[in-house]
Amino acid sequence: MDRVSFEQVYREYYLKVFRYIKQHTQSRQDAEDLTQEVFVACYRHFDSFDPQKASVGTWVYVIMKNRLKNYYRDKKEFLSLDDENIPELPGDTSVAQAILLEEERRALSSAMNILSERERTIIAERYFHKKTSGEIAGILKMTDVNVRVTLKRALEKIRKYFEAQGL
Repeated sequence: MDRVSFEQVYREYYLKVFRYIKQHTQSRQDAEDLTQEVFVACYRHFDSFDPQKASVGTWVYVIMKNRLKNYYRDKKEFLSLDDENIPELPGDTSVAQAILLEEERRALSSAMNILSERERTIIAERYFHKKTSGEIAGILKMTDVNVRVTLKRALEKIRKYFEAQGL
């Protein structure tokens, strides 16, 4: 197996690492800084990389995950309730919108509890894992039509639950 160069690793993994970190920090500046730290660590330890133990991608991923863990451990931002400059949540969401979103999540969680395990699984696979009804049918050993009917009924149960709750 040919040994890869640091430059090849950097070119192949920089954007992947940056996007992953950006998604987990919600700050472009922090993501840029952390990505730089990941590749500085990769460069410093490049001679110790052993392709017999792990792939390059796995090695970079482990370094990235460890750096993110350190970031969260070291990050100690506390805001006073008197602070007039409380920052907005990621995505320019106002505090009121964030509270409403949390209430909606709780209501959805409660509504999901009225469903059977199969109905919950179908909803999770369809909306959270973006699987088609055919793919879900294969997973659950059901017909495609049965998955679609079960999904429709489950969504109707949720709708009626929300109506009964005044939501």
